[in-house]
Amino acid sequence: MQHKFPYKKGRPLITVKLKYKKNVGRYFELLLDSGADFTLISKSQALLLGLQYSKIKSKEIKVEVANLTLIHAKKAKLRLALLDDEFAIPVLVAKEEVEPLIGRKGFFEYFDVLFQERMNQIVLIKDE
Repeated sequence: MQHKFPYKKGRPLITVKLKYKKNVGRYFELLLDSGADFTLISKSQALLLGLQYSKIKSKEIKVEVANLTLIHAKKAKLRLALLDDEFAIPVLVAKEEVEPLIGRKGFFEYFDVLFQERMNQIVLIKDE
């Protein structure tokens, strides 16, 4: 099965629903980033899901992001919903404000991802 998503503002952005525990969840527009290991959101976005940064039990780590800036983050598990699919995904929650993105772990294992630059679209392919 294939799903096609046109680029938004010339970038591979996808709107997904993120959920924490049994909460309803929220929609976010995330950059699909094949160069990122983990999905990344800021603590203010996590708070919208009912997840407080100070309550995340994992150890705070320093992570280098694309522009070589170091951020502080904690690892959490969220649920990601896209179309008819919902699955658990590891997420880094940054103490600082960051551009939210979808990284490879969890997402690229669920979908084969094809960036079609000339057509300005992303194709997600999932085995049935």
